[in-house]
Amino acid sequence: MFQKTIYSCSRVGCLALLGVSVSAWAADAPKPANTCTGTYPSYWQDMAPKFVDMWKGQTITNAPTGAYAGPVFKLSDDYPRQRVDDKANQPWRSSKFDPLFDPSTAQNVKEKLAKEYAWLVYNYILTGNVNRREKEDFDVCENPVRPWYHIAFQTYDPLSGREFIHGLTREAPVTFSIKSGTGSAATTMWAVAIYNATAAYTLGTVWQKDGTAKIRTSNIRFDEGAVIGKPLFNTATLDQLPVLANMPRWNANISDPAFCQPPGNATMVEQSRLCPRNYAKWNDVRLMQFDISVSDHRASKTGWVYGTFVADGLRKAKVKDQWQRVSLLGLMWGNDTPPEGQLAYNYPPNPRKNGFKQQVIFWDVVDELNSHGGTGSVQRMGHLGSNFRLNGPADNANSSCMSCHGTASVPDAKFTTPPLLAQFSGMTKQSVAPVNGLTHVGQDRSGAAASVVDNVTFSEMDAIYFANVMAGTSFNMTTKNGKVNVMGDGVPNYPNPAQKQWISLDYSLQLSISLKQWMQWQADQAAQTPHEERKFVKALRRAE
Repeated sequence: MFQKTIYSCSRVGCLALLGVSVSAWAADAPKPANTCTGTYPSYWQDMAPKFVDMWKGQTITNAPTGAYAGPVFKLSDDYPRQRVDDKANQPWRSSKFDPLFDPSTAQNVKEKLAKEYAWLVYNYILTGNVNRREKEDFDVCENPVRPWYHIAFQTYDPLSGREFIHGLTREAPVTFSIKSGTGSAATTMWAVAIYNATAAYTLGTVWQKDGTAKIRTSNIRFDEGAVIGKPLFNTATLDQLPVLANMPRWNANISDPAFCQPPGNATMVEQSRLCPRNYAKWNDVRLMQFDISVSDHRASKTGWVYGTFVADGLRKAKVKDQWQRVSLLGLMWGNDTPPEGQLAYNYPPNPRKNGFKQQVIFWDVVDELNSHGGTGSVQRMGHLGSNFRLNGPADNANSSCMSCHGTASVPDAKFTTPPLLAQFSGMTKQSVAPVNGLTHVGQDRSGAAASVVDNVTFSEMDAIYFANVMAGTSFNMTTKNGKVNVMGDGVPNYPNPAQKQWISLDYSLQLSISLKQWMQWQADQAAQTPHEERKFVKALRRAE
């Protein structure tokens, strides 16, 4: 058996089995190929001549100065042009994990399998990306084990575009209920996602070798074994969120940690002035959440598995490797869709006791996160999603990992995409608990008031947002049997009038966001819009 293992694994994997560290091997190994070509801009306000026009007229705060001597982020964009299957190094694809996806498997068995599956994926992502001598963590340009890549063109947005130290992009604001001070902490999340070669091949069908984008006109689907990893960092202090103690900490060129937000009609030039970046004043961010996603055909309703690890720095303070001071919050491969006419907020009944069919939640981790929070239940770190579906501390309590990502679509001619959540639009909200005795008014999980819009009921909206969308399938924005398009007639409005459905980007919200930025830049260039008049239409919101 030992001999068989040796000949079926990669050189690095074999050395690991023998107890030899990767870094020790890497010291005398041939230098790996550099996947950072400079074809696309690496960060917002990148000084590369090819893209200098993107930030013309803006206040420059996201570029190294003479006073800065630290690392500078480079985008890994040398996408494979042939399909890549890394199955030999992906042990979670073993038949051992088949029962995880069987609804009849006992809950305790699913929990054990889910934990092992997720940790295998997590360490696959970390290998060669952290703890290297004289290299910044997640500097993926020359990974000595396997190549990793970034999404191109998250660089035409002054508020959220990549910062120049680590390539972090600004996520939505998160206000946490805390025990100290005023009882709440307004924070921001900053994240960077990386894609293995299998996933990056699909990215390369959109982002071309010449630095242009090929806008897809048909649905895409990532290949089996595609893996995406995404560490998310938060701006909270240790006094506010003690669970962040002992976690990886990065110095980053970020904007106001309480989420600077200029007037809605501000131009990009104005945004750059009103929300400057700063690597001297507010520069510490700590790892709070680490998301994983894997293309796996055994997830028969969606084709994807999503997992979330969270900071557990107090309980794991003695763990030597800081990247291992996380715990698995949950793993999901479906939305546990409510039956027709039922509501997401209370289906399935009592999941803490009864479990889910298509996900596993680790309640001890939930309790640990919540123990550091104040009195606001859905603003504690362990709030999870709708009816306790999997969602991390950084995410919205009315949704789930898969319900958000399933919306990923090619923007239409008006830069419109399906809203990430119904709450981000003028539509009927999702995950609403109706007022007793009434059917048309209620509250969502945050306590915000909700009412039925255009006769689209709460259960009909839940059926849309908590549907199990199959990989590479158009996200449906109509009520059952296509009765009502909840976004209105004529949406989507693609250049091809025969294209009536959303063009799927197969759960990749980053691909959707980056394409929107590219399309708006191209439109501004074609129209010769003066720089002082250019505006960025925020991603994942309706444009009108």
